[in-house]
Amino acid sequence: MKPEILAYAEKADQWINAHKAEFIAEIQGLARIPSVSHPEEAAPGAPFGAACRRVLDHALARGRAYGFDTEDLDGYAGVISMGSRDSAIGLIAHLDVVPVGDGWIYPPFDAVYLPEQDALIGRGVDDNKGSAVMALFVMRMLREWGVPLRHGLALYCGTSEENGMHDMMALRKKGHAFPKLSLVPDAGFPVNYGQKGGLNGYIQAKAQGNLLSFDAGSAHNVIPDTASCVIAAEETAVNAALARLPEALRERITAEKVPEGMRLTAAGQSGHAARPDDSVNAIAVLAAALAASGLLTGSAAQAIAGLRQLTLDNHGHSEGVFFEDEISGPLTLVYTIAQLNDGVLRVGLDSRYPITCPGDKLQSSLLEAWSALGYTPQELALSAPYYMPRESPYVEALQDVYRSLTGREDPPYTMGGGTYSKAVPNAISFGPGTPGPSRAREFLPEGHGGAHGRDEALPMEKIYNCARIYAVSILALDEILD
Repeated sequence: MKPEILAYAEKADQWINAHKAEFIAEIQGLARIPSVSHPEEAAPGAPFGAACRRVLDHALARGRAYGFDTEDLDGYAGVISMGSRDSAIGLIAHLDVVPVGDGWIYPPFDAVYLPEQDALIGRGVDDNKGSAVMALFVMRMLREWGVPLRHGLALYCGTSEENGMHDMMALRKKGHAFPKLSLVPDAGFPVNYGQKGGLNGYIQAKAQGNLLSFDAGSAHNVIPDTASCVIAAEETAVNAALARLPEALRERITAEKVPEGMRLTAAGQSGHAARPDDSVNAIAVLAAALAASGLLTGSAAQAIAGLRQLTLDNHGHSEGVFFEDEISGPLTLVYTIAQLNDGVLRVGLDSRYPITCPGDKLQSSLLEAWSALGYTPQELALSAPYYMPRESPYVEALQDVYRSLTGREDPPYTMGGGTYSKAVPNAISFGPGTPGPSRAREFLPEGHGGAHGRDEALPMEKIYNCARIYAVSILALDEILD
C-alpha cells in the first residue's frame, strides 16, 4: 500500500472527529422512519410501501443538501453521486429494516443516543442505515479533500434488501447499469469473498382438530423469540401434560386459560437465520411441547409432529439434506414463520446452502422430505451463491488496506448471511463489523442488541472505524480499477 494513500487515514480521523455529532443526527433521521418493506402495499413510485418511499425521499434530500447529484430509480432505490456515473465505484446500502418484534427496552424508532455508551439504539441503526450515512460522509470527506479521483462515486440506497433483495433484482431485470465494482458495508471486516446460496419460501399442511391458532415469526431471516397457540382443551389436562415435559422444555412454556381453551406460549431467543445456533427458535420449542403433550387431535397432530421433526436441528439433518464444504461451511435450514389459518398450517423457511452445493438438487431433496411429512411447498425462491476468488486484485487491495490500518491479520472469509453482493454485479461486502464480540452485548441484556433482535444497537466507534477504512479503500481501488 502506497504511503501517500495510507496517509489519508489520519486526515480521515481528523474529519470524523469534527463531524461526530452530524453522524449521529443523520443516522437518527433515517432510523426514525419505520421503513419495513411491504411489497403488498405497492403504489406508483413506492413498490415497497409508503414508509420505504418516505425513507428514500429523506435520504435523497440529505444527499442534495450536501450538494450531491441524486436519482430516484422508480422507488426501488435511489442514487447519491459525485463525478461520472459511467465510471463510478459503487457503495451499496439499504434503508429498509426487519420488523420490530416485542420486548424492547428502548422505543424501536426513537433512535435513542446513549452518551455514556456512545451508541445508538433503534431498529435499523446498525442494519443498515448507519452504513448508508457512513458512505455518504466518506463521499463528503473525499470531496472536501479535493482528491483527484479517476472514478466517480455512487451511493445506492435500496429499499427491500431484507425481503429478498427484490429492489436490486428488479433494477437488474430493467437493465440498470450498475457500477463496474461496488462495496457493500453490510457485513464484517475484512473482505467477505463468498456467501452461501439461499432458499426460502413456505410449506403448508392440513392442521384441523383442536388446534385453534398458531402464531410465530414475522420475517424469514429472523428466528422468532416467541410462539403461541390456542388449543381447545381443559386446563387440568393441559397442565398435567406440560408437567410431564422435560424440565428444559417445560421452563420455556407458559399456559393461560382463555375463552376458547388454553393458550400456550413458548419463549426462545431471537437472532439472524444465517447464524441459527446462536438462537433458540420458539417455533421449535412450541412444536416440541405440543408434539410431546399428546393433547392435539385430528390432522393438527400430524402437522405439528411433522413440524417438530423438521425443527430438530438447524442444518438439514432432519430432512436428509445436510451439506458442508471447506469454502463456506455447513448448510443451515430453519423454520422462522408459522401461522394457522382456516385449518392450514403455513410455515416459512430460510436456508443458506454452501457455495459448492447444487441448489436444484437441494430443492428436489427437500420436496421429497416435506412430502413425507405431509407438507407441500409454496412460493419457493432459490438464489445462487456469491463468490469472488481470494486472488482477485480487489480482494487483495482491500485486505491490504485493512491490515495496514488495523494491524490485524484476519483472513478474508465467507458467510451464510446474504447481502447485496448476491444481487449487484461485482459487489464486495466489506465491513462495518469488526472481529470479536460486539460491544453492545456489554451494556444490554442477553438477547438484546443484535441487528435483527431487540434493541438493535450501533456503537458509534464501529461506524467511525468503517468510515476511516472506506476512505482509504476507495483511494486504493481508484488506482487499480480500469
